[in-house]
Amino acid sequence: MLTGTALAREQEACHRISVGYSNYPPFSYQTADGRDAGASVEVAKRAFAKMNVMVELTQMPWVRLLQETRNGNIDFVTAAYRTKERQSWASYSDMPIGYERIVAIHAGIFHQDRLTLEDLRQKRGLIRRGDSHGQMVDTAIGKGQLDIFEVPEIDDGLHMLDAGRADYFLTSDAIARNMMQENTFPDLVFDRLDVDGEALYALFSRKSSCHALLTSFNDTIRTLYREDLMPTVLVQYLRSVGSPLVLGMDETIKPLMPAN
Repeated sequence: MLTGTALAREQEACHRISVGYSNYPPFSYQTADGRDAGASVEVAKRAFAKMNVMVELTQMPWVRLLQETRNGNIDFVTAAYRTKERQSWASYSDMPIGYERIVAIHAGIFHQDRLTLEDLRQKRGLIRRGDSHGQMVDTAIGKGQLDIFEVPEIDDGLHMLDAGRADYFLTSDAIARNMMQENTFPDLVFDRLDVDGEALYALFSRKSSCHALLTSFNDTIRTLYREDLMPTVLVQYLRSVGSPLVLGMDETIKPLMPAN
């Protein structure tokens, strides 16, 4: 744990932090009345409040958010997958703030409960620009084994699916359930993809003066776990969309955390 003097020096360097997020419900989104909400947003707000650091929340499209964070204009992103490319300009939290199962949203063209990457071959797929969905999916895309087209945001992909302009859209279980719950696209369904899931982490821009808060942020997240605040927040949001909860997702992560 940091000493009081060390923490004070960090807070002096960063007494206010710009926290960015994209529309990624139920992890991060904006309510109809303009309120910032979601599991990862709530975790960030609670952590920085405990650290006595003021938060400025900003929502923007995902690709722009990554670029602004890379450039140091945004200090902190509430939730992101860990990739080698991002690690060149960002530092991740020690502990994940969520864990996602990967699913394919489609218009009923598949007829099995669980899909494989082989099932997706010869089909036209979509993914949100800048997203990563774990090593197995990323490798298949990188090797050209999947025909994937990038779209700016999740809604764009769902509109294309609904219009018959693509066969499937890759995203997480919680995201799919949230979208289906809104019933905006009643003809779309989703099935789990038989690949490894992926953990979501908070990240700090290496170009930000607030990067100095990384160690104390990690300590604070562990405290939130011990006080049962963080798991409770995640469970509440995942339950709100009916996402299944898995408590034993990874024996290497201590303590074990809820996952969709």
